[in-house]
Amino acid sequence: MCLASAAFSQPLDASDYQRKEWRHWEDFDGDCQNARQELLIAQSQLQIGFTNTRGCTVATGQWLDPYTGLMFNKASDVDIDHVIPLKYAHDHGGASWSPLLKKLFANDPENLLIVDDGENQRKSAKGPADYLPRFQYQCEYANKWQGLARKYELQLAHRDTLVLERILLNCTET
Repeated sequence: MCLASAAFSQPLDASDYQRKEWRHWEDFDGDCQNARQELLIAQSQLQIGFTNTRGCTVATGQWLDPYTGLMFNKASDVDIDHVIPLKYAHDHGGASWSPLLKKLFANDPENLLIVDDGENQRKSAKGPADYLPRFQYQCEYANKWQGLARKYELQLAHRDTLVLERILLNCTET
């Protein structure tokens, strides 16, 4: 079952995108670590260090940015990217989603990647026709886009669909 069809929706104009309506970095389990911190902890390749003894905010670890292939050791040097950007989702079917579904999408670990902050800014709210990561990550990136689009019943722009299909046509199973 797709999540979008299970949620109550409120019709909105797609041009009325407001980032604050897409509540991200939620602390669903109440342990003081929000979705960003939990992703940093789960994906660090080294033991992580926190900014204080309470352990709410990650300071150090080691993360590989799949978009660039670069390695990072300071949490402040990385962003958490929404594979399908929030604005893109809004403009391609998410505008009518309920506040709960918007929050679930914005915090969905399947839609989150740890990436270089500059690369995240370069990507912005672009779809695959306007932004692609390094060649070595394009197959996984295209699979993520298609899987998330299906999961949330997003209507991808035709040119983005064509780019994804072209990439996946050239991918081989390993």
